[in-house]
This record gives sequence, structure tokens and C-alpha cells, in this order.
Amino acid sequence: MKTVLFVPGFRQSLHTHDYKSLLTSVESKGYKTVFVPIIWDRTTVVDWVAQLEHEYEKHDPKNIILAGFSYGSYTAFVAAAKLNPSELWLFSLSPYFAEDIPHLKKSWKKNIGMRRVEQFKLVNFNLLTKRINCPTKIFIGEIELEKYEMLKTRCQEATKKIKQSELLVASNADHDVTNENYIKKIAESIASLS
Repeated sequence: MKTVLFVPGFRQSLHTHDYKSLLTSVESKGYKTVFVPIIWDRTTVVDWVAQLEHEYEKHDPKNIILAGFSYGSYTAFVAAAKLNPSELWLFSLSPYFAEDIPHLKKSWKKNIGMRRVEQFKLVNFNLLTKRINCPTKIFIGEIELEKYEMLKTRCQEATKKIKQSELLVASNADHDVTNENYIKKIAESIASLS
């Protein structure tokens, strides 16, 4: 049985969002799911990846799918370039790579915090895409696709540069992987193991 290690969005948890609906939908296809709680406060991408790696080491890498939403997607992406899981599922990949930082609004940088911004400057998207060698599904909501140009670009670029990847659009869904339409698109797009 394949295990999906799922990383939530920034400062999100099972208590703040209905991730249970998403995980239950994935489990109905025959997968095991593990919610990976991340300590977001006073930490950077290096810490997030280390926390994900700690959980990853408990499982057989041949049966692991790394998945995440928004910052969690970013974390799974960076980890996948190092760990080589069996698959990678990216839900609304955050555009905070070295290539994106010069284009971020000052208010966004302030909200993120300078320590995180400095770490993001060291994460080279183009280099990491060359290291991802597993089948990759990249999901984005139809509404967020229109609203967030940088997110759209990052998802499209990931699809072009990762060898075995596909872009999947969840109709009438915004930046919310717990949206009913987003969950439906994921369920339709993943292979049933049962």
C-alpha cells in the first residue's frame, strides 16, 4: 500500500482546516495517509523539510508519495528533489523560490519575515526541477489560476521542467485544497489502488 505524506499550508493544521475530508477522499482510493504537522513559527524551509524528512524516514521510500498544499507543497517539492519518493503531488505550489523573490510585493516579504525570505533566496527552482525524477501531479484551482499570476507561472513552469509531470485544474476552486471541487479533482486524478 502506498502512503501519502501530506504537508498542510502555512500555519494550518487539522484544527484550522477540514483536511480530514481531503485525506478521507484519498484513503477511499486505497492509499494510507499521514498528516505531517509542521512547526511553522520561528522556522524556515530548512526546518520544514527536516520535519518532513523525519516522517519520511519511518516509511519505505518506494511506497511514499509526498504531497502538500501551498507552503506544504513547496516543502514537499524541496524534499522530493533530495529524497526521490515514488510520486509527488503538489497542490497550489507556492511561488517563493529564488527566481520569485525579486517579484514579490514588499508587503508579502514583510508578512513572510526576512529570515524566511533569505532562505527562499537559496532555493533554486530550476535546479530542483532537474533533481525530481518521480511522476508528479501538479494541481491548481481554476479561480486561483486567474487570480495569482506568480502561482500560475510557477505551476506551469514546474509542469514543463519536471520530466514526468502533468498539470491538473480543479474547476471553480480557489486557493483551498479542502474545497469540494478541489478534492473532487484530486480523487478523479489519482489512481485507485483498491
